[in-house]
Amino acid sequence: MWRALLLIIVCWPHYAVLADDPADAARQERLTAMRRRAETLHLGVNGKADKLRVHAEPIFRYNDPARTTTDGTLWLWCKEERPLAVLCLFMDDREDFAWNYELVSLTNESVRVDGRPDWHWQPQEAVRPEIKLTQPKISSSSNARLGQMKAIVSALRAEEDLDGNVIQLRLLARPAHRYRSEKQGVEDGAIFLFAYGTNPEVVAQVEARTDGSWRVYFARLTAAEARVFRDDDKVWSAARVRVWDRQHEYFSHYGPDRDGATRPSQP
Repeated sequence: MWRALLLIIVCWPHYAVLADDPADAARQERLTAMRRRAETLHLGVNGKADKLRVHAEPIFRYNDPARTTTDGTLWLWCKEERPLAVLCLFMDDREDFAWNYELVSLTNESVRVDGRPDWHWQPQEAVRPEIKLTQPKISSSSNARLGQMKAIVSALRAEEDLDGNVIQLRLLARPAHRYRSEKQGVEDGAIFLFAYGTNPEVVAQVEARTDGSWRVYFARLTAAEARVFRDDDKVWSAARVRVWDRQHEYFSHYGPDRDGATRPSQP
């Protein structure tokens, strides 16, 4: 007994230091700040009065010191469990930049995001390009379907082109989010990320549909030109963005952040 007590006494200061680690405290403080900003934004669909909030927790967290990103998170808005839009919210350590908001649509529907005092985002209704696959046959097992989705996305290659500087992106092994939406005909779905380091640049959305087919969609989280290939065939691309358009499917508000908006009331 005395030996066990001695071990606890010896180890206790170590655990106390970990609990009070300033880096951990700062990281948690940044997450709180990002959550506050994410929850300030609310999304409406097709002009309806009801507003949606982001999920309570981010689906992914990352940093990118090579590109001055101190800390970043991905948040989702969903309707009937199916993702509608992604918010990428991150801190930039360049002077006078502070926070950046990136938004991209994952739906054919018209949406509008409000909540900041100096901007809103309103992409118009548009049909998203999709890849439809009839093989492999969708498994009845949840674990097997995840393996099938991973195999589908692993056959893809993504890159971004920064004005001639082509960068190959790496597929992150685990899906950032998995979901099901019976009302929208989705038996199983997952969001995968192609990243520069851990910085997500291209979103791949794979769905096993109730009609027995697979659907694959893509979205950008970069202003650079983005491309996705299957074997040597280009299956999706997005042109370089040089002018921010609040009606475009991808929008970024980049610069000093005024934290003056209030949290929207519960609908």
